[in-house]
Amino acid sequence: MDFLAYISTPKNTPEIPGQVLKLHLTRGRLTGGFLYFPSGSAGTLHFVARLGGTQILPFSTDQSYRLDDCVIPFSLGIDLLEPPFSIDCVTWNDSNNHAHALSVCFFVSPAAKKRSIIQVIKNPFSGTEGYQKS
Repeated sequence: MDFLAYISTPKNTPEIPGQVLKLHLTRGRLTGGFLYFPSGSAGTLHFVARLGGTQILPFSTDQSYRLDDCVIPFSLGIDLLEPPFSIDCVTWNDSNNHAHALSVCFFVSPAAKKRSIIQVIKNPFSGTEGYQKS
């Protein structure tokens, strides 16, 4: 599933606290996505993503994405197994003159339905893999 957000950040938005958009996802595996910086931001619009207070994009915690006219694909492998299934998208804008915007998209592969512990143990040891003749 794809989860997309368009984030517009007003001019002179400071880094702390920044503008925070909570993007609600679903249970599954966060596999990747992309960021799109349209032309015009010229390095004044910053972006970081946090999951449960931990920065996941970019990986270096003292850095942020701040680009102009480019798409940044990213690959992740994070299991979202317990609620809340959300990512905090934090932006700030150093520009004194213009508001800027970006788009972010996250890809989530839905998790398989939970199986009971009996099914997990029974199936591999059953000669018929759980099939029983009635």
